[in-house]
Amino acid sequence: MTTLSLTVTEDGLRLPRRLFKHAGEVEVIERDDYLLIKPKAAEREASRAQAIAALREAGLVITPEWPAPPVVSPEERARLAQKISGGQPLSEIIIADRADRA
Repeated sequence: MTTLSLTVTEDGLRLPRRLFKHAGEVEVIERDDYLLIKPKAAEREASRAQAIAALREAGLVITPEWPAPPVVSPEERARLAQKISGGQPLSEIIIADRADRA
């Protein structure tokens, strides 16, 4: 166990930089009765990528081999939405559908 000498100044609590030399960037999270200082999400993403790579290598994660969906323009999406909805807002369609089940 290491003993730390902390300095409290006008601008806040100062922690020795050596504590975080291997952590890279850190984030501070406020809890009810303490502050949590931990590596930023980017560090976690690197760990996540390594885990997924290991799972993929073991055959536990695969990439599906089906084709990507076609690219549809926003105008075409709006036209199709209008056609499918019959001109009614989605909220009215949902209310009518629920009324049929009651």
